[in-house]
Amino acid sequence: MAGIKGNRRIIYTKTVIKESLIELLQDKEIHQITVTDICKKADINRGTFYSHYKDAYDLLQSMEDELFNQILEYVLEMPLETHLNTLLISIFELIAENQSLCKILFCNQRGSQLLDRILYIAHKADIESLVQSPELDGVFLDYLIKYSIGGILSVIQVWLQNGLKESPADLVKFLSNMSTYTYYPQN
Repeated sequence: MAGIKGNRRIIYTKTVIKESLIELLQDKEIHQITVTDICKKADINRGTFYSHYKDAYDLLQSMEDELFNQILEYVLEMPLETHLNTLLISIFELIAENQSLCKILFCNQRGSQLLDRILYIAHKADIESLVQSPELDGVFLDYLIKYSIGGILSVIQVWLQNGLKESPADLVKFLSNMSTYTYYPQN
């Protein structure tokens, strides 16, 4: 019984620390936030903080890692060839559930490696298999993947900045329509 209580206390403490950092990141960049700032906001002592994290950067990185690992888990569980829309809806729901953190990671933090990590996921998920075509060479395919992922990430940024007004399913429909839309200006 003591182990369960101890685990709950640790989970609670980490949650309060993470929520405090997210609140502080609403007004400051990560390099402006000290461990003391986090501890005051979380109402914990510095020793408690240091028993879990090295510094504010380590805390933010662990939060990014958790989000990244959840996204990666979804990607590895669902085959893209048959479940792309379901996968995207699941990822968008995860983003909505973690709106404050995602807004910080996707929109505010210049030091975040999230874009590179999401591109890694795209390659890990073998997106190349979705767009197999004899006329696509490796270089073009690499550009196409980066262009597509970059576009999706930009749509996510706008979605977060606008307060998630559209549902995840609507967002997937928009992306699907955008991928087939071609604009040819009239001369």
